[in-house]
Amino acid sequence: MKEIFKIGLAPMAGYTDHIMRSISLKWGADFIFTEMLSVDGILLNDRATTKLLPKAPCRVQLFGNEPLKFLQAYERIADLVTWIDVNAGCPVKKVTRKGAGSALLQQLEKLVAIIALLKERVEKPVSVKIRLGWNDNRVLEIVSKLIDAGPDAIFIHGRTTKQKYTGKADWEAIARAANLCHEHGISVFGSGDLFTPEDVKKIYDNYPVDGVIIARGAIGNPWIFQQSKTLIETGTYRKLTAIERLSAFAEHLLLLLKEKGIDKGIKESRKFFVGYTRNIPNAAKMRNQYMRLKTIDDIKKFLIFHGIDIKRMESVN
Repeated sequence: MKEIFKIGLAPMAGYTDHIMRSISLKWGADFIFTEMLSVDGILLNDRATTKLLPKAPCRVQLFGNEPLKFLQAYERIADLVTWIDVNAGCPVKKVTRKGAGSALLQQLEKLVAIIALLKERVEKPVSVKIRLGWNDNRVLEIVSKLIDAGPDAIFIHGRTTKQKYTGKADWEAIARAANLCHEHGISVFGSGDLFTPEDVKKIYDNYPVDGVIIARGAIGNPWIFQQSKTLIETGTYRKLTAIERLSAFAEHLLLLLKEKGIDKGIKESRKFFVGYTRNIPNAAKMRNQYMRLKTIDDIKKFLIFHGIDIKRMESVN
């Protein structure tokens, strides 16, 4: 395995809370990111943003539009930050209409200023997450500008903002950007369409990136990190049985219940259940049943019926 090739968990709004981060690390992720945090929310002590702050120091992704606010927000939470990533890749309208996320790809001077200020004033690594462009592929132009700011790494999602998550990620474009960045000593990590260990190995074998970050492919599928490493190192890997997948889900569910309470924990668990049951027998039927469950007793009966040991959940009422 390439010494520098790393496999990390991408930041995902609504998913990469500290529970998913801890589970991903347990299953072999080399690094993890928080959900993206609003610099305005941090500076205003916004309740929703405060809830997203990490409980222990880790990599943090920030989004906003003003260079000084990025620095001020970092200074507010410096003890919780091991690495700063600037979000210039989010395509969601409620973010871009404020000039943040991938809207910064249309304001490259401002994006460069954000990174340059952080690099000048912060002693921790600074990276940036981008897309190929707004409407079309301008990734070489974008990274050429970013190189001047000297980020420690650039994370590239192989789609434009206009594409959002449709179509196929353009890994050839990511590769060209990686080659350019490597000439200046900047690491590049790719993202897009990584749902299986085979997908990750294909990137490892064919593209000159320093690693990848896995987003949707890690939801309810945390073992993708270890399986991908094993496949790269040995040429094969073991798939989990249906019982193992459901047992892992039960552990995730228990953490959600303890952290968020019964009602919210059950509600949150539904978006993960789809991933945990992918490709197991009768998955569609199981999902239909699970989505209708509203009480902890119903969930316990459901898990027992499917052969899952729920002893650790007995204290949950």
